[in-house]
Amino acid sequence: MADQGASSLSNVVVSIFVARALPTEGFGAFGVAFLAFLLAQGVWRAVIGEPLLSRYSAVDAATRRALVPDLLGASLTVAVVVLSAVVVAGLVVGGPVGTALLGLACVLPLVTVQDTWRYVFIVDRPGAALMVDLVWLAAVCVVLPAAPSDAGAAWFVVAWGLTGGVSALAGAVAGWGSLARPHPTRWLSTNRDMASRFLGELVTGQAVGHIVLAGTGALAGLGVVAAVRAAQVVYGPLNTVHQGIYLALVPEGARTAGPAQLRRLMVGATVVIVAVAALWMGLAWLMPDAWGRALFGDTWAEAADLLVLMGLASVAGSAATGGFAGVRALGAARESLRARLHTLGPQFVLPLAGAAVAAAGGYVVGFGLAHLVSAVIWWAAFGRALSSGRRAVGGEPTVPPLTPAGQS
Repeated sequence: MADQGASSLSNVVVSIFVARALPTEGFGAFGVAFLAFLLAQGVWRAVIGEPLLSRYSAVDAATRRALVPDLLGASLTVAVVVLSAVVVAGLVVGGPVGTALLGLACVLPLVTVQDTWRYVFIVDRPGAALMVDLVWLAAVCVVLPAAPSDAGAAWFVVAWGLTGGVSALAGAVAGWGSLARPHPTRWLSTNRDMASRFLGELVTGQAVGHIVLAGTGALAGLGVVAAVRAAQVVYGPLNTVHQGIYLALVPEGARTAGPAQLRRLMVGATVVIVAVAALWMGLAWLMPDAWGRALFGDTWAEAADLLVLMGLASVAGSAATGGFAGVRALGAARESLRARLHTLGPQFVLPLAGAAVAAAGGYVVGFGLAHLVSAVIWWAAFGRALSSGRRAVGGEPTVPPLTPAGQS
């Protein structure tokens, strides 16, 4: 949880520095580049990070250490493929946004390797994972305030990426015993069955999210989108809690002694995150209007009316935690993709229908109902995966044949 908090805080600090240093156009260009980074990070985690947690959490630590060169090689391969697309987009778009994207392409391998070390350490050495993210946070706080007065969005993107490189170097030092010659494609070919399904989840989920936001703006106006986004930002810290629990829950679930223990673990974690979401909803409801106006300006007037509804939607979304993490802990990639596809219908239809009927309030009600339906779907998927004996929980995981780097 502390590691995820440090990672999220680093992103917040960067956004604050850039927002204060650049005019609106420059900050927008930085935002586009950062969105491109988040999409690239999502691709990396789908094909490398998620299979690592789902498939290899229950193997012995020595086997995981032997996989590090393959993980690093695959990360660099993914980075090269993605940065090629980013370069093309930057050249086509041009202007400040294009320059910022080209800057991102220059540093994308560094931040990808940083994330690789973080995932490598999460299972066996969470303290080292926290150290890696704290190094990045410290480097950001040192470098970004030293920006020249004429620095543009591209300068901040490159500086941020280079600080990520410092963090990646710290990870390499901490994991020095795991280093060998990276293999660029072995991990991708060995785990393509699981990676392709997780990537399919990412692509479909992202597509629906963007389409729903665009459709809401078309149906109800950009003011509604702004109010909804402001209300979502208030609940943003819950995302840190969710991710922190998830990153701990999947490896722990993969190592549990049996199905009953796994079910209890997932139910207990869900109860905790639902309670946290309910508590945060209460705090958001009590937040003084002066704070909201200071943070969001005129948008706060509409956003404040959405806080309770958005809180209930967050509670509903939190209810899916154990089901989702349980499916991943079992390594049931096929079941996971099937569940994701089943959630797309309600996630697409209900918020848009709500926005068409009752603007911002209707959108949030539909958003919450979609989360509730999704929670039912994920728990049903977890139950099916558990009953089918996808893997002997707590025993030897089903992993493909793999020759670790350095062995013949």
